[in-house]
Amino acid sequence: MKGEDSSLVEETKIYVVGRNPVVSFAAEELSRYLEKMTGRRSRVENIDAYRAEEGIYLGLPRDLSLAGIRFIDWEKESELKDTIILKSVGHCLFISGSNPRSVLFSTYYYLKLHGAEWLWPGEDGELLPSIKKARTDGFEIEETASYDHRGVCIEGAVTPEMVIDFVDWMAKQRLNEFFLQFKTSRYFYNRYYTRKYNPMVETSPEISVDEALKQDARVIMELKKRGMIVERVGHGWTCESIGIQGLGWDPEKGSIKDEQKELLALVNGKRELFGGIAVNTELCYSNPKAFNMLVDHVVQYALDHPEVDILHFWLSDGMNNHCECPECRKTSPSDWYSKLVNAVSHRLGELNCKTRIVFLCYSNTLWPPVGEFVDNKYGNTIFMFAPISRCYLHSLYDEKCSGSASLAAPSRNRIAPPRTNYEFIQLLRGWLKTLKSDSFLFDYHLWFAFGFDFLKGDIGKTLWRDLRDLDKIGLNGLLSCQTLRAFYPTGINMKILAETLWNKNVSLEDIKKSYLQAAFGSSAEFVSEYLEKIYSFIDTTSYEHREYLSKPENVEKMIEFVKESRKQLEKIVQDGEGVQKRSAAVLLHHNTFVTLVLEAIKQYIREDYEEALESMRKALNHFLSTEDEFVKFVDVFIVSLAINRLSSAIQSRKLFT
Repeated sequence: MKGEDSSLVEETKIYVVGRNPVVSFAAEELSRYLEKMTGRRSRVENIDAYRAEEGIYLGLPRDLSLAGIRFIDWEKESELKDTIILKSVGHCLFISGSNPRSVLFSTYYYLKLHGAEWLWPGEDGELLPSIKKARTDGFEIEETASYDHRGVCIEGAVTPEMVIDFVDWMAKQRLNEFFLQFKTSRYFYNRYYTRKYNPMVETSPEISVDEALKQDARVIMELKKRGMIVERVGHGWTCESIGIQGLGWDPEKGSIKDEQKELLALVNGKRELFGGIAVNTELCYSNPKAFNMLVDHVVQYALDHPEVDILHFWLSDGMNNHCECPECRKTSPSDWYSKLVNAVSHRLGELNCKTRIVFLCYSNTLWPPVGEFVDNKYGNTIFMFAPISRCYLHSLYDEKCSGSASLAAPSRNRIAPPRTNYEFIQLLRGWLKTLKSDSFLFDYHLWFAFGFDFLKGDIGKTLWRDLRDLDKIGLNGLLSCQTLRAFYPTGINMKILAETLWNKNVSLEDIKKSYLQAAFGSSAEFVSEYLEKIYSFIDTTSYEHREYLSKPENVEKMIEFVKESRKQLEKIVQDGEGVQKRSAAVLLHHNTFVTLVLEAIKQYIREDYEEALESMRKALNHFLSTEDEFVKFVDVFIVSLAINRLSSAIQSRKLFT
């Protein structure tokens, strides 16, 4: 046939049962990857009835049943719960799932059982072994995810292409939700386009709001293609509802009209933008006009954007900024928030709008309401717990991770958030006493700890422990607020995130072993021991909670170990091929970073502060000068923030305080 590769011999017949576009996409993906892995062509055909012919059949349980395939219970279909199904009958394999995206998840899982792996986003992260034939026999798999919410929130500096590649990678890891913050992702796109943090690279002009919305539409189209859950907004409601744009954390440059000022929270005797930043500003909720404008704005957005499955309704991103007028003072911030959430959710329920609303325990609303509770009357609210100032050296449930923060509700605008985990869990339990909504954790493991890397201990262990027991404290998954380029020095932490959210009982060692074997082949054991040693630099058994905690006497030994390991890493790069060569190159880059930071710490201990700062400048330049080469793996915007913070601690002589 013209245009076809005659060397490809047809091998596998793939039948799509029904007309669901996500299932059709799954069949296309199955065909594409099997051709790569077998070197033989496969054929995709849509059918309405079971032919009882050898091949692979993809479809939803209901469609399979209507087609005469009755051994799958179609009643197990669910929009919310993801179940993958692989069943062999004779020479036929049936790939199904509890919803369209689960059929896609089943498809990728089937490929993984043939040895396929996707170590990072993009085609160059694929590990696709050669196989003689796609198996159809011996499959009897039905698995349901441990948690319903398995998602990631956009952060850091990205391009739309990076986001789309990441979304594609998510589906291959059975992650089901993606959250685009603000009404447009312009702020995150322009972080990368302008790259103000990196004077060594060519930059691009900022894009407009309209262009950013077009790019967001591309991302949403890719999410819908995979049947994944689209989440939006979060920040910006308070200012946007009264006509002040809030698309990032930049100070407001325009003037505020008098009729807008009267709607703002009264703080320290003034009604003005809090710290000059619109998204950090609350409204005067006892003012019916401000209250109703906010509710109307959120409701109208939900009605205008049916493509959004979950809409995050957050208040401001500030703290200690609630209105101090006499009427507002009569009600706590969390009670005002509950009133607002109920008003929005009731309106949407009455209008039969399917959009679900997220409300959160965060910042001003850490302490639960005392009189007004979210009633979830229409089953359309989701509670989110966001312990942003927590400790990441220890598990969220570690009772020894405790400080001196008071658990008593503070007076208005006098909140001092906890820094340790025991207090956060007690605050969560206060919310859970009256909670009637679905819920999840919103956490920052791969935002805060990512940039500091080994100076924050082995974040993967903390992440695994946190996810393992989420349901025990009443939470139904995680939405990870993080850089999308969190594959440095390896993608182990991202693998831990995906695998543990799917199966809370999975072994940490099994996850690591599987990833390292795929990424480093015969060198996997060496890399495992090497990483374990580096992450042991920080003493996670201590509960002193000092920054950059380590024993000074260990620094010299660690420097020696890291330098000695370099030769072996160089050899792995030299001898490796494909993803294994690239994985080793990233780890070698990280080896240089670790060496420079350890040198800075050694010089700091010797009170040679200028030399310490010079080592930190070299560490920063190490990333800035190689950003384009390692752009898929590391977010230099976040790393530069971390390095600058570490340099400031050295400069102020507060490295170990």
